[in-house]
Amino acid sequence: MTFLITGGRSQTGLATARYLKDAGKNVVIGSRNGLVLDGYDSVKLDWDVPSTLEAPFANGQTYQGVYLVSPLGLGVVDICKNTIAFIDVAVKHGVSRFVLLSGSMVDKAGEYGVAKVHQYLEEKKLDHFVLQPTMFMDNFLLTYAKGIREKDVIETDTPNAKVPMISVKDIGRFAAEALLKDKIDITEMKVLGPELVTFDQAAEVLTRVLGRTITHQVVPPEKVVENYVSIPKLGWSKEFAQFVVMAGGAVDAGSEERLFGLPNTLFGEETFEQWAERFESSFAPST
Repeated sequence: MTFLITGGRSQTGLATARYLKDAGKNVVIGSRNGLVLDGYDSVKLDWDVPSTLEAPFANGQTYQGVYLVSPLGLGVVDICKNTIAFIDVAVKHGVSRFVLLSGSMVDKAGEYGVAKVHQYLEEKKLDHFVLQPTMFMDNFLLTYAKGIREKDVIETDTPNAKVPMISVKDIGRFAAEALLKDKIDITEMKVLGPELVTFDQAAEVLTRVLGRTITHQVVPPEKVVENYVSIPKLGWSKEFAQFVVMAGGAVDAGSEERLFGLPNTLFGEETFEQWAERFESSFAPST
């Protein structure tokens, strides 16, 4: 039994691959460079290059299921149309299940991006499940770690946000379970962490875990955009960073908080404090 993980080295893709491998399943990871990761077979699959969409199926390779991580698009071109084209290719080669990573704020009636992929899976009546997670705890490692290491500060423009943050590890577990289930009855679910966390509370948790005072500092949206654009690993344009900050306004107004306790919701097990303890070394002071 073999599964294909798209999105290369995405956080959730690797977490899903680990759970599947631990369950004794074969895993192939598709990435734009096709580099082989230790312990996994790899294949070149680049959403920007339609000619690579057939590559995972070379030499008669078949898959029971595919984990789909669509591209961000980064505010330039909506290339999710290639994800849809890949779904057609996968169905042609006998793939029987798709698990799609979406987001808690994505309206599946939307006119672009992952919303169109979600619509397509439904329209074609394919066996599928859509994960709609809220903010990843692991995003702290990208968006806030530099400020924590260098200044002991978390900078946001969302003083009122209460977010049921979810760990990537829990998302990977839910994705693997969806790929392995005999039958999927509910085809989409919000994916939340076990508790609501404010950024003030996150700072308090990190203070306890790291043994030094971490503070949450509210800054203008322009400063948050500047912070995002300055992080090479994110690779965000100014326009995309502005879009993310704009979306943060809805979070500050309670959009994620209101999801907590709704039906058709998956709740992760890992608390923010447990997550912070796991990644304590990532926030060590810069020397």
